Amino acid sequence: MQIMKTLIQLSLIATVLWGCAGGLNPNNTEKVDAAFARYEDSEGKAIFREKCAKCHSFKLPETRTAEKWPGIMDRMARKAKLNDDQKSAVVAFVTKHAKAS
Repeated sequence: MQIMKTLIQLSLIATVLWGCAGGLNPNNTEKVDAAFARYEDSEGKAIFREKCAKCHSFKLPETRTAEKWPGIMDRMARKAKLNDDQKSAVVAFVTKHAKAS
């Protein structure tokens, strides 16, 4: 029983660490500039770039599907203190460039 409990705990820890890992380091400006150069300029791109790396690394639009992004943005917009117009612009940007489902 103890072994099963330990395995479950390790699985949960691994899942959390995996979810927090990855992404594009916002301090590596050369890689950030190269990654964002493939997207056309838009208000959503500018807001995403400015606000979304203040607390964590960038999760580029193509790392999630268009169906996943609105739910993510519902949670993150409050944390980033985005108003409704800013949130809409970012959702439009990330869903346009999201990976295929």
